[in-house]
This record gives sequence, C-alpha cells and structure tokens, in this order.
Amino acid sequence: MPTLMIVLRREIPDILPYVHGEALTEREDDLTVIARALGVTPLADFFGQGADETDFFLDDEDELGEEFDLPQETWFAAAEGLATIAALLAHVIAQPNCVGDSDRIAIELREWQALLKRAERHDVKWHVGVDF
Repeated sequence: MPTLMIVLRREIPDILPYVHGEALTEREDDLTVIARALGVTPLADFFGQGADETDFFLDDEDELGEEFDLPQETWFAAAEGLATIAALLAHVIAQPNCVGDSDRIAIELREWQALLKRAERHDVKWHVGVDF
C-alpha cells in the first residue's frame, strides 16, 4: 500500500531521512478536513515529488498526451509543516474521537514533528512523498 512519508532535501547526519505515515495515509481525507477547519495547510498540500520521483508511477507517459506535464519538485520550509502538525496533534489529543486510529495518528504526527524540528535546526527543506 502506498504510504505518505517525509522526504528531506538533503541528508542530516545521524538522522533517518524518511519517516512514514501509514495511519496518516489511511486517514488523509479526514485529516485534510480537520486541517482546513483549523486554518492550517493540509499535509497532502505539502506533496512535492517531482518528475524524477513520480515518473515510475506511469506505465506509458506517451498515453498521457502532450498537454500532460510531470510535476515539478517542490520543497517547503520545515516551519510550515510544523505549524500543521502542531495544530493537528493538539486537536487529535484534545478530541481523540475526531478521527479513527487517533492513537496511531498522534504517534505518527509526533514522529513527523521530531524529524521536521531537526530539519528546521539544520535549515533543511522537505516535502511529502509517496513510498510504495
């Protein structure tokens, strides 16, 4: 099953570069609704995989036609993601019934938060990617 994950623009010594979010992936739609209600950017909006990371999804690019452009890689400041994660985490902790698997969601949000805090300290940008 495809899983959302954090992708760092460059490596940070002694830090695992990828943090997956299986529960975040499973509840992405619910979390998007919650994020919008809280006035923060949904996690899915931080998707930034470029053509090099996404062209393997496609069986035959020629079938898509000339008007189809592969996405451009996009990177975000860690602070942007941290704002979303902090708001979602506080909400899920305060109202655990707002989303299924709230315990797993909180654990994964904390993992993402820890990685993005390290990225922020090292001035490393990030984006959400998809792992298969």
